[in-house]
Amino acid sequence: MVADATPDVPLGLWLAAAAAVLLVVLSLIRWVHSAVGAQARRPVYVALAAWLILDIALGGFGLLAADPHRLIPGIAVGIAAPLLGGVWLIRKQGAVGRMLASASLDSLIGLQVYRVAGVIFILAWAEGLMPGAFALPAGLGDIAVGLSAPLVAARVRSRPTQSSSIAALWNHAGIADLSVAVTLGALTSPTPFHPAALGTPNPLISRLPFVLIPVFAVPLSLLLHLLVRTGTASD
Repeated sequence: MVADATPDVPLGLWLAAAAAVLLVVLSLIRWVHSAVGAQARRPVYVALAAWLILDIALGGFGLLAADPHRLIPGIAVGIAAPLLGGVWLIRKQGAVGRMLASASLDSLIGLQVYRVAGVIFILAWAEGLMPGAFALPAGLGDIAVGLSAPLVAARVRSRPTQSSSIAALWNHAGIADLSVAVTLGALTSPTPFHPAALGTPNPLISRLPFVLIPVFAVPLSLLLHLLVRTGTASD
């Protein structure tokens, strides 16, 4: 049983968080439709749907909720497991690995426009439901990465040979933003380590629909950054 109570969330904020997750999903669907061959789309959609449904089910049953008495937070497993599985698929010499390796660099970058969904953290902070120590760096960093994604993608598309440096810089910034967000999320969540960390607890990040951002969007974004890194290194 989870020891700390989740604060009441206004319906508008709950719907905004759900819309932020929907933005990620729709952006991903649009990318798959344009970047993946017709025959390969169905298994990709099935895998993504299974991942999202599993996350929703785990979140709904409270298995991802932070608990001050749980040494390994469920949300940490929810981030690490798909990330490790995705790295394995990327490295594997199979149909999925070949498909991902063949994706254009500009499309991989432009897809992450969905990172503007990080505005939901700013909104939750403004409502007094998330600590600023997490919400402000994570939210503002995501917004910056998301807004710059289509600009960098356009530069890469129009001047591919001259744009490897800016693509690499954007990629490093995106990874740094996610690293900071995950670290601050861990330090502000009610876990055994929280009393020595950052004051006001942040139980909301591990509850639906907010939890879908760290366990779905964060691993997805890190995997995309890995693909971009591979693409820029090969240029």
